[in-house]
This record gives sequence, C-alpha cells and structure tokens, in this order.
Amino acid sequence: MSLTEHEFIPYHAEHCLAHGRVLVLAPHPDDEVFGSGGAIMRHLAAGDPVRVIVVTDGALGVGPDQPDPIGTRQDETRRAAAVLGYTDPIFWAWPDRGLIYGEPLIGQILEAITAWSADLVYAPSWWEIHPDHLTLALASAEAVRRCERPIRLAFYEVGSPLWPNRLLDITDLTERKQAAMACFTTQMAQQDYAHHVAGLNSFRAYTLPPEIHSAEAYRLLSRDELRAPPWDRMRPSPACSLKDLAESLRRPCGDFEARLAAIEHSTSWRITAPLRRLVWRLRRT
Repeated sequence: MSLTEHEFIPYHAEHCLAHGRVLVLAPHPDDEVFGSGGAIMRHLAAGDPVRVIVVTDGALGVGPDQPDPIGTRQDETRRAAAVLGYTDPIFWAWPDRGLIYGEPLIGQILEAITAWSADLVYAPSWWEIHPDHLTLALASAEAVRRCERPIRLAFYEVGSPLWPNRLLDITDLTERKQAAMACFTTQMAQQDYAHHVAGLNSFRAYTLPPEIHSAEAYRLLSRDELRAPPWDRMRPSPACSLKDLAESLRRPCGDFEARLAAIEHSTSWRITAPLRRLVWRLRRT
C-alpha cells in the first residue's frame, strides 16, 4: 500500500489543540509568542487557565549599550502578555545559552507541571537548532514522561520547522499575534522575527482550505507516546553533551526522510501531481 501526504502532515486545521490547564515553556523571552501565541489566545478565549514560564534570562539578546538587558526583556514579555490576554509570566532566569540538560532542569520542569496540575505542556521542538531550544525540548519531554498523570506535550516551532501532526488555525488572530511580537523591540531591532514567523505561519496553511491563511504547527504527543518507540529513542542520558543531543535526533529524522523519499517515488504521488498543480493554480487566483 502506497503512503500518502496525509500521513506526514494534516490537511485540516484545529480550532484548539485541547482543553484544560496549560503550561507554556519558553526558552527565551519572546519564544512563547513566536511559537505558540495563537494557541495561547485560543486557550484563554476558551477559559483554560494558562501559565507561561520563560526559562532563560535572554541577556545575550540585547546589545551592550542596554544598561538592564534582563529587566528590559522581562518588560517586553509582560507587554506581549498583556496583548495576548494573560498576566504574571514567570521568569526562571537560567543563563542565556547556558541551559544544561540534566536533573536540575528536568526536575524544575516536573515540579512546575505538578504545581500547576498541567494537562497540556507547550515547549520548543527537538527539531530546533538553537541549543537552549533543543535542551528545553528534550528536558520537557523527559519531564512529561515521568509524570504520574497522563498529560500531553505540544512541541511548537520557532527557528526550525517541525514535523507536525496538528495545525492550528490562527487566521483571525494574526493581527494580535503581530502586535504581541512587536512588543519585543530589542529583538526586532536585530532581526525582523515578526516577518519570519508570519511567513512560517502562512506556509503552514499550504495544505489547508483556502479560507485559512495562517496556522501554527505542533507535534502533539501523549505521555505514553513519549515513552514508546520511536519517540523514546530521543531520550539522552542526563550527562550527555549537546553533540550527543543532536545525534539522538538524527536517528528518527533519518527514518522520516526515508519514508518521505518513498512517498516522492510512489505511484500515488505521480498520479496526483496534476491535482496538486491545479490546487496551486486555484489558490493563486
């Protein structure tokens, strides 16, 4: 039986990933908005309790002429939170680019999950390229594996596209998300991140109906899925190096690339090529 595109990416959008108590983990001040700003707004609109934790201080993301880089970035985070509709983000103040995979970080995340009685945790994905993002992704996954309750983990994307199994329609939320991203003035002065994130969200609508123009992508996994193959292989030892972390990700990614190559060379892919071209033309008109 031939594989189809639907086995690799959704062709429909969710309005909300799940309901319950939500914990959002951001490696730096801004990632919670870039990666999951739309999801946060959806949860708040549904009445779901939301807690946001910024894990590192983000001090290296501000120029040397800034007298209080940590305070500045925290102020930007609070302003963005007000735009999205929540208050009191929590700051753990791990050193920027100093996040270390190990028991202290895993334990701190597990304590936060337990204290909040979280049903759903958002974290950067293990497809991310920034070392803090990757470290937090792996530590979050390990913390969820250890939870006594059957909670879920939603990986979001910021600096590198992930392999999604959920797409969240944020078409009606794009202006508010842009306004929230604009609060991070120190970051926008260095790079037009808001433009790049908007482009990524627009790209994620590629497989969705034409009335959907913007979407956030997520990899949603349950605690039990994280404990089982193939995701259990992305489980480095607490003492491993960043190089070891990267290597632990290459094995499942290699499996994915092999399956993708099988699709591209399948009969069904060749047969449906005219239909894909027709859809592309219709969406451009």
